[in-house]
Amino acid sequence: MPLSTWLHVPLFLLMVVALAKSARGEKEKTVIFWSALALKLAAGLFYGWVYLTYLGKGDTWRYHSETMALTAWAKADGAGYLRFLFLDDLGAISIPWKYFSNSFFFLKITSLLYLLTGNSYWWTALYLSLFSFWGSWFLVVRLRRYFPEYGTAAVLAFLFFPSVVFWTSGLSKDSVFMGSLCLTVGFFLQISEGKERKSIWQIAGLLLSIWLLWRVKFFLAAVLIVLLIVFLIMQFLVNRLPILRTKTRQLLAWFLLLGGGAFVASFAHPTFTIRFFLEHLVWNFQNILAVSEVNKPLLVTFNLQPTLGSVLINAPSALLQMVYRPFIWEPAPFFYKLAAAENLAFLGLTVLALMHLYRQKRFPKLPGFLTVLLIFFMVAGVLVTLPTPNLGSLVRYRAPLLPFFLTVLLTWGPLPGRLRRRN
Repeated sequence: MPLSTWLHVPLFLLMVVALAKSARGEKEKTVIFWSALALKLAAGLFYGWVYLTYLGKGDTWRYHSETMALTAWAKADGAGYLRFLFLDDLGAISIPWKYFSNSFFFLKITSLLYLLTGNSYWWTALYLSLFSFWGSWFLVVRLRRYFPEYGTAAVLAFLFFPSVVFWTSGLSKDSVFMGSLCLTVGFFLQISEGKERKSIWQIAGLLLSIWLLWRVKFFLAAVLIVLLIVFLIMQFLVNRLPILRTKTRQLLAWFLLLGGGAFVASFAHPTFTIRFFLEHLVWNFQNILAVSEVNKPLLVTFNLQPTLGSVLINAPSALLQMVYRPFIWEPAPFFYKLAAAENLAFLGLTVLALMHLYRQKRFPKLPGFLTVLLIFFMVAGVLVTLPTPNLGSLVRYRAPLLPFFLTVLLTWGPLPGRLRRRN
């Protein structure tokens, strides 16, 4: 193995040490940090091995092949490679993704990491896993600080839940998505609480995380950013306008601001129109359904059509199927059964939470910021599920969204009560 493969290791360790500073001063936090980091890095390596050994290599090893070609080109024609990075100019190089796609953008990230690590798939997987962990840890620390009653649940949901850890690790776009998603939410939470002094680094971090989120999954980024900006505006207005002190008027203002936000967002990208969105959603659903294997669990819909009414009718069922399917009793290959076992645990946690709420005769207080995140989970869940009738793919796509729901579900149930009292 060439020496160049290891020259970057001090940089990697320096990043880990810098990140570990946020866990100092509290023994429990230090234990959580190191155990969660070890799990995340191991999952990143395991992800590549599973695809290489059992899942026919998949996109992750396809990215490897394309990235190897790009780095060879970079070494032979540095100027051409720079034009690729900054101008999307491929020259004579051919790749299977269009220049405006998120896969095209992801190759820029992987090629830079391959140049850094001496074309190492495994070290690149570790760097991307570390970024994903950084975002998750950043958000969890702030959730524990501002909403301590939800802190233990957030730790379990973002850092230790099996499918969340696995599918948001390794050489995949979801590692970048998870990291940038959590960083964006964490920075917005800091702004919302207003208890930390704003700095140029915080602003730069927010803008960078939004940019990454937009480049990886712009349609989910748009939903999140509109919801969070509207929340901040409402927070500002409610504190200054007596007319908005009642819940009814706040709700009306919410809908007006969301409508305005959606209108503004429609100018940010040509696909942000209702007609295009509905037609593309159904087109994607039909095309994936046509090539899906009928012996594997598929999404059940009710005559899905490219109309707003049809999508709204199918939305609740789509969201429930995203969380709870495939069921353990459905005939399916082994890896579907693993997902089904986890879904069974989700179902059990849901039943326990409902029973606990029934006995308590009240709903726990849900902070406004977490309410917005729960709304994001529901909207994003529908947007991810309806175009993806293949439940095998959906298990992967849902992973970055699940912790937002799971954090609330665990907190409202009886299981983490004893642990919460230790926070």
